[in-house]
Amino acid sequence: MKTQTQWQQHVKAWRGSGLSQADYCRQQGLNAKTFSVWVRRARDELPLGKDGALEIIPIQVAPSVPVAAVQADMMLRFPHGEELELSTAVSPRWLAELLQCLS
Repeated sequence: MKTQTQWQQHVKAWRGSGLSQADYCRQQGLNAKTFSVWVRRARDELPLGKDGALEIIPIQVAPSVPVAAVQADMMLRFPHGEELELSTAVSPRWLAELLQCLS
């Protein structure tokens, strides 16, 4: 039986692996249902940061093409390859809540 610390180490290793939860569990010989419980527990312990789990990094964006040529949509790309296309008309507050829910 694994300790809490061992599960936390597995969650951290999975986050950095680029693998799906199922693939990581198969590779490590872990029960996928138990692992998902520990992933949820780790997510519920937000805010995270220096341990490498989740960090918000401020950036500045400068268009490299004329503004008239820039598409009026934004694309969010997630670590495992998922993409979410959004209109730039969404409010910053709504977008912040969405990102918090997805983390």
